[in-house]
Amino acid sequence: MEASKSYEYKVQVKTGDKKGAGTDANVRIIFHGEDGQKSEPQTLDEFFRNDFEAGNIDSFLIGLEQNLDKIVSIELWQDGAGFFAAWYVDWVEVTIEKTGDVFIFPLFRWIKENYHYRIQHLDTCLPKNDPYYQQREMELEEKREMYKLAVKVQGAPIQGKPLEII
Repeated sequence: MEASKSYEYKVQVKTGDKKGAGTDANVRIIFHGEDGQKSEPQTLDEFFRNDFEAGNIDSFLIGLEQNLDKIVSIELWQDGAGFFAAWYVDWVEVTIEKTGDVFIFPLFRWIKENYHYRIQHLDTCLPKNDPYYQQREMELEEKREMYKLAVKVQGAPIQGKPLEII
């Protein structure tokens, strides 16, 4: 995608190298700046290229009319379109072309269809100070459901319930 607006941002996305990590879905991103500024949703797509394949780093040049001096968080999602919609993202890196400032957003998770993930720069904070606590709670609840324990034989050690393979 070629940037044609006043302010350019280079976005690099590292898709994980797990089995089935790549996606054919449409991927979108919103940049959030200081003082509540945010960009319009931007589609990450390079024509005639198979984007977001497992293990690849994809680069996109985004042009915006507004200047975001500092990107404090991003909002990232995929729409589930295509045959292979599941997507595992390692990280997203945003560079402000004018200044060379780099902002890194580590994800290291599967991106659910149509869920807007908010990730802050370097994604570091104590759980009690997490600005996106609802997202954290949802992910923890999914893990609790996945790894439930069960007593299969009275007096024997507790075992994990069988995992549901999707």
